[in-house]
Amino acid sequence: MILTANQYRTELAGTTSTGSLLSADFGFTASYVRIANGGTVPLRVTLASSVASTGDLELVSGEVLESQTIATHVLGLMTTSTSTDGTDHRRARVLALGG
Repeated sequence: MILTANQYRTELAGTTSTGSLLSADFGFTASYVRIANGGTVPLRVTLASSVASTGDLELVSGEVLESQTIATHVLGLMTTSTSTDGTDHRRARVLALGG
């Protein structure tokens, strides 16, 4: 059971470009984080910093990451896709809950 006093929720979507997709500071310590990759390209994810890098965990298209073991107040997401033809899409849904 998770008791929640604070919530952070966002959805990002669009065609890809190299670089940062999301740098977030929740403003509270989250005890539950859920990230869903609904795009066509992999995302890099970190819960240790607000800036993701190519060495961070890869979340492939269609994959969902849920964490209840790491208390964090930050999240970083990025893609390394450089497609400009409009066929690669990024879509990330983020939910963080905490007190």
